Amino acid sequence: MLGRVRHGGDTGAGSAAEVGGGKARALLVTLLLQANRTVTVDRVVEALWEGEPPLSAVANVRTHASVLRRHLRPGAGLVGGGGGYVLEVAAEHCDHLVFLDRAADGREALRAGDCAGAAELLTAALALWDGDRAAVGVPRHGPLEGWLGHLEEERMRAVEDLAGAFLHLGEPRAALRDVNALLAVSPLRGRSWALRMRAHHALGERGSLAETYRAAVHVHRSELGVGPDRHLRRLFEELVAG
Repeated sequence: MLGRVRHGGDTGAGSAAEVGGGKARALLVTLLLQANRTVTVDRVVEALWEGEPPLSAVANVRTHASVLRRHLRPGAGLVGGGGGYVLEVAAEHCDHLVFLDRAADGREALRAGDCAGAAELLTAALALWDGDRAAVGVPRHGPLEGWLGHLEEERMRAVEDLAGAFLHLGEPRAALRDVNALLAVSPLRGRSWALRMRAHHALGERGSLAETYRAAVHVHRSELGVGPDRHLRRLFEELVAG
């Protein structure tokens, strides 16, 4: 359930783009993010309406659930009862769960020193994304803000892990490509700045190394009013001296 609300080619859950109305799409995203767990009606209402919901909210949720059931493919089911809804679907049919598993496996491989295996797993994990935003077009009301934000943070961690793997494999250009794209949308990530400096150092680009540190200082002071943490400064001094 990544990028442009893609739920996998032949998965049981279907695609949010096929469901129709915005509320039905938001319902699908909400239930997919909590696949095989009960989401209370109150929680669903929070995810579908910003602020005070309409008096007809619960009845509307039932209608949206009926729409969603008509779009589910074989292998998935929407069960209501007990004050909530459960989307029953195999984990391998949920892109976000597959992504999280592959990213975790890649991170573990990186810790174990298997950089080639880590790069393969992390590349496969990130291939499930179409862009850098989860559930594009679905309003982020209530719990959706946190749930989707968590997924996007995990994507950024995976990008940084992959860049780290590339550095260990002697591919600093590939590492630069990934962290530069990440910093373009999230310029306050200290780890990304560190990886970018390490990549320039590996390439022998001392001028670019210094420029990277200056850019990191400028961004942090512009956005936060203070420079980057001391770890980035220490890394810069070590790389310049090395």
